[in-house]
Amino acid sequence: MLKVTDNAVNWMKEELDPENGQGVNIYVRYGGETQLKQGFSPALTVDTIPDDSKVFEYDGIDIFIKESDLWYFEDSELTVDVNDQEEIAFADN
Repeated sequence: MLKVTDNAVNWMKEELDPENGQGVNIYVRYGGETQLKQGFSPALTVDTIPDDSKVFEYDGIDIFIKESDLWYFEDSELTVDVNDQEEIAFADN
């Protein structure tokens, strides 16, 4: 369902710097470039981790998807990486 590269984890630590008890939320938004399902794309924010979330731990950082957004990632493997412009990039594998 989710693969996060070492480069992306390092980017999240430097750029987003979640505090203790927080994680990086991969959520679904309307529009955007990487569309696993037509009309919607993933995005990132820092937030407190709700109990009903799917949590992935990468090198000391919690990355999570809220239960209400899991539909978007079904039947897909999302890779989170950093592109040549040093920005987060999403790809469907």
